[in-house]
Amino acid sequence: MSSLLRPVDQKGLLMCFVLAVLLGFGIQMVYPFPLPLVAIFGLNVSTYLVMMIDKIQAVQSGRRLSERSLFLMTVLGGSVGMVTAMYTLRHKSRKTAFQLIVWVIVLLQLSMLYYLYSSLSPL
Repeated sequence: MSSLLRPVDQKGLLMCFVLAVLLGFGIQMVYPFPLPLVAIFGLNVSTYLVMMIDKIQAVQSGRRLSERSLFLMTVLGGSVGMVTAMYTLRHKSRKTAFQLIVWVIVLLQLSMLYYLYSSLSPL
């Protein structure tokens, strides 16, 4: 049975989550923020860093992460980091289809947050 992701993509996703956990623990030691907030912050920073590494690999013609794994990082909570990396690093900025899918993911996440917030808050 073959995996859905290549070994390089599995390593990239693992690196993203290890960075997120390390950042989360580091932040939690200094500032006692709520754990979900720290986790989201860690995921976004690590997604940005993974995009930076992928950009360096693209310039040096090295092993690259697949778009599938970058989308997975976005879906799992790294939307802000992905969008920030796309525009500050100018990585994947020429690929209209990639940008469209990322923005669709962001809009779906925002609509889910709106739905959850509106169903929890009393009117």
